[in-house]
Amino acid sequence: MNPLLESHRFRCKPLLAVAAITMLLSACGSPPLMSSGKPLACDDGIKSAFKPDAQTSVVEVRSIAKGAALTAVDSAQPVTAATDMCLVKLLVGPGVTAEKVRGARSYSEGIGIEVWLPAHAVWNERIRNYGGGGWVGGGHRFAGQIGSKVPAIVNANMGYASGTTDGGQPHYQDASFAFLSSGALNLEGFRDMSHRAMYEQAVKTRALVDAYYGRKPRHAYYDGHSQGGRQGLKVAQEWPELYDGYLIAQPAVSVPSFSLAGLYPQVVMKSELGITAIDKPAAAAFARKVAAANARAVASCDKEKLGFLLDPFSCAYDPLRDAGALCAGAAGQGVTGSSTDAANCLSAKEAVALNKIWYGPTTDGSYDPAQGADSRSARTLASKQLWWGLTRGSNLGGQITGASTDMLALAMGDVSYAADASATSAIPISNASTPVRNRWRELTYATYAQVFAQRLTQPFLIEYQTARTDLSRLRSQGRKMILWNGLAEDVIPPGGAVHYYERVKDGVGGEAQVQQFLRMYNIPGMAHSSQGRAWTVNGANNTVPMPALPGNANQTPTREQDPLFSALVDWVERGTAPGTLVIASRDGSVRYPICVYPQKAVWNGTGSAKEPVNYACR
Repeated sequence: MNPLLESHRFRCKPLLAVAAITMLLSACGSPPLMSSGKPLACDDGIKSAFKPDAQTSVVEVRSIAKGAALTAVDSAQPVTAATDMCLVKLLVGPGVTAEKVRGARSYSEGIGIEVWLPAHAVWNERIRNYGGGGWVGGGHRFAGQIGSKVPAIVNANMGYASGTTDGGQPHYQDASFAFLSSGALNLEGFRDMSHRAMYEQAVKTRALVDAYYGRKPRHAYYDGHSQGGRQGLKVAQEWPELYDGYLIAQPAVSVPSFSLAGLYPQVVMKSELGITAIDKPAAAAFARKVAAANARAVASCDKEKLGFLLDPFSCAYDPLRDAGALCAGAAGQGVTGSSTDAANCLSAKEAVALNKIWYGPTTDGSYDPAQGADSRSARTLASKQLWWGLTRGSNLGGQITGASTDMLALAMGDVSYAADASATSAIPISNASTPVRNRWRELTYATYAQVFAQRLTQPFLIEYQTARTDLSRLRSQGRKMILWNGLAEDVIPPGGAVHYYERVKDGVGGEAQVQQFLRMYNIPGMAHSSQGRAWTVNGANNTVPMPALPGNANQTPTREQDPLFSALVDWVERGTAPGTLVIASRDGSVRYPICVYPQKAVWNGTGSAKEPVNYACR
């Protein structure tokens, strides 16, 4: 057992009295019980009535009237409250005791939690907690602010009590919290963000729900995307009893690995082309050429003529073998370039660089042009391969025009390896201990491989990896999990989640065993989006079938408009295991099935590829 986690378990659980822990955890999956107390009103009386432990304080109680416009942290478009609701904001200490400078980004007095409570008469006796994204953060701990994302408010609109957390740091999407003002790693803050905040979110939400409604929930669910997906996996791995069901979307599983893999395109560009994201005109020009080649990849593998790839793992397109992708006269593999479109064609060197980016990081900067579908689809790592790249058909522009360096700085324990604003569109790490930045440009293929190999020598990054495949407690307790990925991911290679599933499957003895408690869907054409926006290689596209998800455009979804979560509820509460689901594009022009992995939707080759009847799951 990792000592960081073991010490956390010891510190975390005694925060609640033994009786309270028994009360809270026994409710998981239990039928409704007699009222545990008199329901509370949505007023400041909650501040004195809700005292689960000495570390937890109520920051604000806000009564919200039906029809109020609520602006979440992740959208300028407000959500309309569909019912009266109560917002309770909590702060759970002790925070970062090693940081004494109040103005430092690493300064934190604890973990902020927001709990959205629908009116007593509207509550459906269920919890649907929602996860964070990126580096989390937000205004959860501050009165007068809203730190939650849109889905948490929409969950309350649907009748669920919904809790969210800032992960222990108040600065939204800012990795600066990970370094103390001295420049040392902020291990306390990283512990809170990595796992402690998830435990507190679950336990404190349940305790507040019990107190507010005067009765226990019938069921508790976790719903998280990206970082939120990783958070949910962490809970399922360590404390599966905290929820009955887990909906894990495009999870940041093995985050130190895929985050470092996201920097690899910059190493390739520097090594092969002599440019990086700092060379903005050159990087933008290369990104434009890559987009053109990516479109050709889609066209060559899109036998259904949908404009995106149903199965990008099977696409072996190589621009070095496509004369139309190569600039006139460029020597490819058995072809000579024929394109006179200088703005969009690739030189031979650029084509090699693109192939290396698609292949993913390796021990020596090489790639295998004969890479098989098994390694592309993440069942195995290929020769010398360290991790997977993004799939053909995914937008690579972000990795080409920006340097993803936060994880490198953490792995090195040195903020000087982080990018400044000249190299990233994200919030740059701010720390006054040194003015030096952009040392990531020192990486070569060899030194990159060394950093990748040592990424998990830091105990806090081992904990953050969230790749433990032993889900035996989840299984034995009867909990259920649905995991889903987007196959046009532009941030997290879907190979990581597929590989995780495969290792869980192998650990429990095969497909029949793993599908008793874990099922996975791969969704074609979907990039990194928690709100159901469809993205293809050509950008936003209303013709890509997507599962409807709670969000600004879906503020009070029905069961049919919330299909993946509805499938999870049916599995938990009715014992009906999820199977094939039919999804539709936003404009209604395309419908087809998504299949439980390892099956995939296969077109029959004759009927319309836009109708589900012409597909089979195989």
